Amino acid sequence: MVSVTYQIDYLEFPSKDGLKTRRFFQEAFDWSFVSYGPTYHVIEAAGIDAGIDGDAGEAAGAPLPVVRTTDLEEAQRAVEFAGGVITRPAFDFPGGRRFHFREPGGCEMAVWVSAP
Repeated sequence: MVSVTYQIDYLEFPSKDGLKTRRFFQEAFDWSFVSYGPTYHVIEAAGIDAGIDGDAGEAAGAPLPVVRTTDLEEAQRAVEFAGGVITRPAFDFPGGRRFHFREPGGCEMAVWVSAP
């Protein structure tokens, strides 16, 4: 039996204007970026993997902690069993698949698995 792992390994910053947020982080902290389309920017050299979601229709209302797992379906069962509520069903994105949930205290989070 393979054990499932869970590690926070990504932080996603919502932004009403992703380019302004990117420019601020670049000027304030000298971080560099890789853009995936006009509204998503991956932050490099920030000490943790992170990104800026500048799509107002997609972005969460607060920074989004993202947990990496080895088994997305098992992670969803575990989240729901522990009282979490799925707020966005599993979907594909460049690099993998993820779902969003709200834990009982109210924090929106996500769990992802890398593409095979």
